[in-house]
Amino acid sequence: MTSQRARCNRPASTAKDRNGLVFSSFIGRTIITNTPRARANNPASIAILFLLIVSTRGWGEVRPQQPLLRKPYRVLLVVEKWSDPESILVDHEKDRFQPVAALLKAWSVPFDILRLDEQHLDATYLIDRSGDIRYGSVIWLADLPSYKDQNIAALAEAVQAGTSLLVAKSRFLDPTLEALVGAKFRQEYTATDPIRTTEPHFITRQLAAEGLNALNTNWDFATRFWIEPQGAKVLIDQAGHPVLTLNQIAGDVSTIWLGVPEISLLRDSPYWREIFFRSLVCSLEYLVQPDVDYSHAIEIEMDDWGTADKGFLSYWHYLEPNEETLREHLIAPLEKHHAIFAANVITGYADRKTKRIVSPWEQKFTDSWGLHQDYASTRRGLLDAVAAGVLQIESHGWDHMETDLESPPGPWWTADLKGEASADGWYSEFADHRRGTEVPAIVQRFHLQRGLHFIEKDFGQRPLELRPGNGGWSKSQFNNTGRLAAQLGFGIFHAEPDFFYYLDHQMVLDMTGISPHFTTGYDRLNTLQTDLKPAHLDGPVMVVFHDRDISLRPDFVESLLDALPADYKPISANQYVGILHTQIESSSTAAEWQVNFDDEDPYCAFFEKHSSSWRLWLSDSLREKLANLPSMRLSIDKEAAKAIRPEDLSRQPFVIDVPAGLGRHVWRLDAAR
Repeated sequence: MTSQRARCNRPASTAKDRNGLVFSSFIGRTIITNTPRARANNPASIAILFLLIVSTRGWGEVRPQQPLLRKPYRVLLVVEKWSDPESILVDHEKDRFQPVAALLKAWSVPFDILRLDEQHLDATYLIDRSGDIRYGSVIWLADLPSYKDQNIAALAEAVQAGTSLLVAKSRFLDPTLEALVGAKFRQEYTATDPIRTTEPHFITRQLAAEGLNALNTNWDFATRFWIEPQGAKVLIDQAGHPVLTLNQIAGDVSTIWLGVPEISLLRDSPYWREIFFRSLVCSLEYLVQPDVDYSHAIEIEMDDWGTADKGFLSYWHYLEPNEETLREHLIAPLEKHHAIFAANVITGYADRKTKRIVSPWEQKFTDSWGLHQDYASTRRGLLDAVAAGVLQIESHGWDHMETDLESPPGPWWTADLKGEASADGWYSEFADHRRGTEVPAIVQRFHLQRGLHFIEKDFGQRPLELRPGNGGWSKSQFNNTGRLAAQLGFGIFHAEPDFFYYLDHQMVLDMTGISPHFTTGYDRLNTLQTDLKPAHLDGPVMVVFHDRDISLRPDFVESLLDALPADYKPISANQYVGILHTQIESSSTAAEWQVNFDDEDPYCAFFEKHSSSWRLWLSDSLREKLANLPSMRLSIDKEAAKAIRPEDLSRQPFVIDVPAGLGRHVWRLDAAR
């Protein structure tokens, strides 16, 4: 210990910065001292001196052996403001940070949100009561003119203790933030020069592999931020303007600044998405991502099973497919293609004779067009498909009808089916399209509960997804259909026509930009290839058709599956819900690294009988650390540990296979040091 301390007292080099602070570099340390030029009231000096105080704590102490990884596997997303007063619903139209939150959820990265408009940033959020850091990385999306009401020094303390910082679309206008980033905002600029990689690094490596060393910005006159490096390394540049910088604070701690013109580009631009993803891996040291090729994944659903309108509306009239049709034209092709579809079912039938909502599965009649409707046979066919493992029952609501069928311009029960009763607005359940208003929360909740109750009674299934009939849903804070669905335990809500919400009991997250949505049908298959064109690297394309398509063209399911590109693979609704809701945690000791996969019921019900796979991405620093271990052994749950070579683990990505079963699964790496 004495010799180590002696080495620490011999500076290898000395440099003076513009504030008059002298940086003396030692082995593993940096000492900062004042010179006559340094001013006691200089904000930058105060910020850097704070880092000095923290960095020199514990010199000469005998420390216990350090864990393999010191970072928690969790991210704190710092945002300027959040539109929802309850901090539950994230809206792509109102919340600037939505693209990043959606990406983190799509990548299964655990995260919390700190909103600077209502929360005061301090050590309470960053350091737990034991003194350990709470986050492996902080993603800073705030761009305020001042942070005088925030305790940025607490962030510096967390960084010194091991939390990395990733700053995007921000001028970081604070002396301590400047010290952490290793740069200073200069002014705004516009340029259309190519964006070029200036130095090889883990973050930019894949860009080179994909031929993206330069990004063409012709005709892109966006306003960008010009920063002046003050210790940070420039990895990407645009005509002398840094675009990506790295300030390596320790071997496993860094501050990365991304000069992205718009936050949405982190999601929508393959170039910026790649930079953001690898920056996050670098910040956390590793990342565990679903092992799914979403770019060639498709989730397929069928609407309107059990609805009443097909028996009396002239423009939506057809025979509800019976059990023979379903066995031959639904079950057989799904088994052939190893696919699982979702049937969005209603369990309330609007009976104009009794003026009541009754069970659809007791309806057997000949309609006005002479078709023999047999809903009981339909239910038997759907149950056969569930038993065959090719169908999941999801919720389409309760009755697919306006919740008030009696007030003007009703009553609908007795209105002319050629006139008022044919109006499309009567067939929206969660938004009053006929009267141009929302449906009150208490009414929606009743309908959702009825639908859940009777689906479980009629099919023995617990639906995890809600797709409201006729694309109607209420959007205000207190009537928001997605918020209500989350309270009742749904995992996904389709906010038609364009996007879906991720739902749990604490968050209703708008996933706009992750998964394209479109409707197909027996007369629309000619547009399928065009419909599939939008890129979707981080979520499956989501497609819906109707029971009507099977009725009017019995071979529709077979034709649809045959028309898909050969490399497209179906993913089921419940499998996707399970992936999004799998909770990933990590812990480490000096001799062990453990990653936990918690499959929570009911969200992860699919994994009770199915395995899952996950990609483990490692940063260069962690790969080097693991390569220096004498030996390693891997195990999952109670399986016997097997020896593994560092080069095997370093192949990127490394795939972790998690066996079937609900509850906690543990992937464990045992290391000899």
